[in-house]
Order: sequence, then C-alpha cells, then structure tokens
Amino acid sequence: MQRIYSLAMGLCALCFALLSFTSAVWAATEDSYTIDLAPLADAIMPTLIALLGALVSAVLAWAGRLLHRYVGVSLDERHRKTLEDIVVSKLRQMLTDAYEGNRASMRIHSRSQLVAEVADYAARKAPDAIRHFKLQPAELAEFVSGRVGPKTLQKIQHGTRTTGQGST
Repeated sequence: MQRIYSLAMGLCALCFALLSFTSAVWAATEDSYTIDLAPLADAIMPTLIALLGALVSAVLAWAGRLLHRYVGVSLDERHRKTLEDIVVSKLRQMLTDAYEGNRASMRIHSRSQLVAEVADYAARKAPDAIRHFKLQPAELAEFVSGRVGPKTLQKIQHGTRTTGQGST
C-alpha cells in the first residue's frame, strides 16, 4: 500500500511540473517570448545519467546474484550427485567382486581400509567435485564412511550374497 501511495504522489508531482511548464508555453504568444530549457536540461542531465547508471548497475547486480544462486545450486547438486554415484559405484563393484570370488576384494580387512580405498578411488575419479566442495582427505573419508553400511565390510570380506528371503 505504501508503495502505491508513493507512486501516486510521484505521478502527481510529475503532472504538476508538466502543467506548470506547459501553461507558461500556452500563455505565451509566438511573438512575446520563448522558454529555453537547455540550461535546465544541461544542469539536470548529469544527475539523471548518474541515477540511470545506478539503476542499471542495481538491476545487473540483482540479475547476477540471481544467476549465481541458480547456477551455484545446480552446480553443487551436480557435483554432489557425481561424487555420490562414484562412491556407490565403487562399493557395488567391490561387492560384486566379492560375490564372484575375486581375490582383490579379499585384501580388505578393516572398515578403515575399505573407506580409504573407496575414498582414494573417488579422489581419482572425481577431482573436480572434491575441489568444488574443498574436501580434505578426512572429510572425504567421512563422506565415504557414511555410505558404507554396517554389514558392507562383512559382505566384502566373506563374499556372501544374501537376498531378502535367505542366502543363496
């Protein structure tokens, strides 16, 4: 409401200014005198240009901030998804190797070894995502550790495949 009131007051002031200038022009005959607005325009023009420049700068800053917010969020989401997919992919690969009896997965003896191997794999495969989030090795290990379920190490060590209805 306040905004509409301010806009209406501004329009009224503009109309009053225009009427005051035009009434003087209508009252004058062609022979009597002319009104030269060039000095007034010369005095006001630098201020108008500065105000217009400030307005354009504000609009560009707002648009830039809006674009950064959108692009930044989508970039974060894309990097997070990439990192998540790589970690889950490596864990699936290790589980598959264990199920098939691959000896490479049998060398994992502790959860910290599993986390270290998956974190190393993620660091090799997604360096841009790690750089984007500024992840230190400890933070990356914590991220990977959150994806390793409590029974994952046991499944990788023993190579047992279990289904929802029992063992196969």
